[in-house]
Amino acid sequence: MRTLFCHADVVFPDEVKSDTDVLIEDGKIVEIGKGIRCDSAQKTDVTGLYLMPGFIETHAHGAGGADFMDGTVEAFNQAGDTLCRHGATTVVPTTVAVSEEELFSFFTLYRRANAAPHMANYAGIHLEGPFISLKYKGAQPPSSVRAPSKREVDRILDEAADIVSILTMAPELEGTEYAAKRFTERGIRLSVGHSDAIAADVFRAYEMGFRYVTHLYCSTPGVRKINQVVYAGIPEAALLIDEMSVELIGDGKHIPKEVMQMVIKVKGVEHVTLITDAMRAAGTDVEESYLGKISSENRVIVEDGVAKLPDRSSFAGSIATMDRVLQNSVLNYGISLTDAVKLISTVPARKFGLSKKGIIKIGNDADLVLTDRNLNVQEVVVGGISMLLKGKSGSCLM
Repeated sequence: MRTLFCHADVVFPDEVKSDTDVLIEDGKIVEIGKGIRCDSAQKTDVTGLYLMPGFIETHAHGAGGADFMDGTVEAFNQAGDTLCRHGATTVVPTTVAVSEEELFSFFTLYRRANAAPHMANYAGIHLEGPFISLKYKGAQPPSSVRAPSKREVDRILDEAADIVSILTMAPELEGTEYAAKRFTERGIRLSVGHSDAIAADVFRAYEMGFRYVTHLYCSTPGVRKINQVVYAGIPEAALLIDEMSVELIGDGKHIPKEVMQMVIKVKGVEHVTLITDAMRAAGTDVEESYLGKISSENRVIVEDGVAKLPDRSSFAGSIATMDRVLQNSVLNYGISLTDAVKLISTVPARKFGLSKKGIIKIGNDADLVLTDRNLNVQEVVVGGISMLLKGKSGSCLM
């Protein structure tokens, strides 16, 4: 099957080329240029639209009224499909802290959901917890926060090493050294997050194999006094370690404009990923919701465009989707379109070893997003299969 997008403004890593054609065949990009002739292709004139690589959502808990941890294949893929309709052609479903029994049930659910018809590519699991700091748990349920035991670490590796892509952990916890050694041996990426670490802990964590920081400036404390001694914290260490990459929540609520600009300037675009940290209220207009499974412990409120704990002591993820992150970074925060696409597509593709995604080039997967000039998503293409979003709500069967 061949599809030819004609007269697009194609977003490449370093420039936007106008009036450019892109030919897709069997789920791959096979030709890029001007005036491509292919009589056998289905032609779509996209004059005036941007054509960019599909967004890669590496940190999302849910969307569309569903959470990845609701316990059913239908809810799992409802969340993934909603994220995809907003441009995320690849999604890394993200957990919250839960009991050991619930965690291992989630591994089974992921396998079942990935085998069922769904729209987005799933690129493994992001375990955000349970191995986090109780003090900096954010909106995660305190009853399930714990340190990594050898027994649980070994069990995770025995049952889910092939599907866990990245694990957020507080490096100051007892048992981290063993956990880090075992996880990195099996190729699982480690990220500092929800942590009370000082800079010295982060430097040690880097030596243990931690290469990422989860939603920098959110549950990652910086300079502070401890027993009247001033210590640098996680942000300072992350900015000093050249090869440590960071996430920033790009919803326009969690991170001020100046902070995003500073981090990008210091770290360079190649070490920053923009995420949503979306929860089930993303893509909806509700005023109450839940982070994680539906229970009284997980209840949140939605006001001022962001999810919060009912006592307003903490944000509780975001209600953003990736198209909103793109719009905020370009239209509000002054990031160039080419850099913004790197932050939400090219960089996370490299981070997760997705060598055929994240850049529009010949031979890469045809995971694409078309937007108007205001960066509103008009069409999503997953593996070469197009889904016109307006007036359609069905899944693209993989």
